[in-house]
Amino acid sequence: MVRRLAMYNESVWELMGKHVELALDTLNGQQAARARILAAGIGSELAERAWQMIEDARQIVILAHEHPDPDALGSALGLAFALEPHGKECVIACADAVPANYDFLPGWERVVSALPHENFDLVIALDAGELSRYGSLYTRHQSFFDRAPILNVDHHITSVGCGRVNIIDPVAAATAELLTVFLLNRGAEIGTEAAKCLLAGIITDTRSFEFDATTARTLTAGAYLVGKGAIPDAIIKPMYRMKPLAKARLWGLALQTMESAAGGRVVWAAIRREMLTASGATTDMDDGLASFLIDIEGVGIAALFKEQTDGSTKVSMRSVAPYDAAKIAAHFGGGGHMRAAGCTLATGVDEAVRTLMPHLVALIEGV
Repeated sequence: MVRRLAMYNESVWELMGKHVELALDTLNGQQAARARILAAGIGSELAERAWQMIEDARQIVILAHEHPDPDALGSALGLAFALEPHGKECVIACADAVPANYDFLPGWERVVSALPHENFDLVIALDAGELSRYGSLYTRHQSFFDRAPILNVDHHITSVGCGRVNIIDPVAAATAELLTVFLLNRGAEIGTEAAKCLLAGIITDTRSFEFDATTARTLTAGAYLVGKGAIPDAIIKPMYRMKPLAKARLWGLALQTMESAAGGRVVWAAIRREMLTASGATTDMDDGLASFLIDIEGVGIAALFKEQTDGSTKVSMRSVAPYDAAKIAAHFGGGGHMRAAGCTLATGVDEAVRTLMPHLVALIEGV
């Protein structure tokens, strides 16, 4: 009896092992299929030219634009993690400090706000197509950047490209999606740390795959990165659900300024410098407030006006179909995505509101 039971247990374990092996083979096959689909998302000639620039370099500085979002930082960090096994020495630089709530990004502490030197063989500029978007990093080292070989990777429709080679694809929902496609096209391994950073860029630029810029390729890239070990909840929870008390206080003050027009189809609010002091908030804690405004029922365009230290006003805009936030922002010298964009006006908040709001109201009312 004991012998028969032992033989039965051995048979069960053998059968379970075969099922596990089959399941793993299926998962590996699915990952390989996703990789092939994604790799085909960029022209091989363009990818080869860009990869050749990387191969020819040893010391690389990877730039995230000023006032960084997780797509800019996640793309920069993810690319560094992917390139370093190829013998590349990468410095990740951004003119502004990493916001405190982005500490879920692996390697965030590596980001520097000043270049340690200018002895770089290559500059990789991410998530913006104009060198001015890299802020004080560019102005402090303008002569270096103006002569350096630059590889530019961006997905904004308003991007003009600032590199010797430019990979610009407005179909991509995030620069992180485009980098995933590029790396797989070149056969580069995307490890777990790189996958976490790249998925953060995709999730945040699509607001968890909500925006209509999300495509089948975006979802495939997300699935591939999850298959490499990235965990969506580790990104979504700190970005969208957890808020410091100071941030909640800042939002409360800002929402007291909220106004509407065009029958509630346009809403706007403002953050002034004294609100930061009163709430104990930092300048990055407005993140998410413009998206909160666009979620108000019936709103087509939302704007958040933010007073800057130099007296100018930064405007963050959100829209729903058929309104194009990127086109609105471009009209005022800015840019961005169809559903999320921004611009800076060289005036105070009150004048900025008087300048922008009639344009938004006229757009909504079809005037």
